[in-house]
Amino acid sequence: MRYLRSVAALAAILTVSALQAALISPIAGSLPVSLPAVLVACVALADGAAVGMTFGFIAGLIADLGSSHPAGVLALTWTCLGVVCGMAATARSLREDVLTAATGVALTGAASSVLLAVVHSGGASTWGAIRDLAPCWVVAAALSCALVPLTRAFLNNSALRAAHPVLNEVRVVNRG
Repeated sequence: MRYLRSVAALAAILTVSALQAALISPIAGSLPVSLPAVLVACVALADGAAVGMTFGFIAGLIADLGSSHPAGVLALTWTCLGVVCGMAATARSLREDVLTAATGVALTGAASSVLLAVVHSGGASTWGAIRDLAPCWVVAAALSCALVPLTRAFLNNSALRAAHPVLNEVRVVNRG
């Protein structure tokens, strides 16, 4: 991974975390909608499971360390989100990627709520996770409509793309 790509990833995580705190959380209220989780899904859909897993873990860990619930819940669930969305990534249409990201984010939000209910943290409940699944999916789909094309554009930028070696000649060795 190039240095510039790492800096851009960290800047993206911090930016969407700030937007989550300033805009999304006050608007969403008690819904477990997460803009950083949408970004994890979009990055995984664009670059695959390995990048999605790494990006999800780092974004989740940063979000965990900035919250009051036990550390590791979001890191675990967003890592799984990155892997699953990355494995679902193929050269597909924008609409399919938006639906995949929204579904992954809604299920991840429900899984996070269930994990928090298991560790008795933050007033989360299993019933609340089930009740909020459909509204969370709708909001995640709306956020994905904006982030999927934006993420594709950034990740396809030649300045952020890792250099791939180009072989111009093939060596033939005669071992006779």
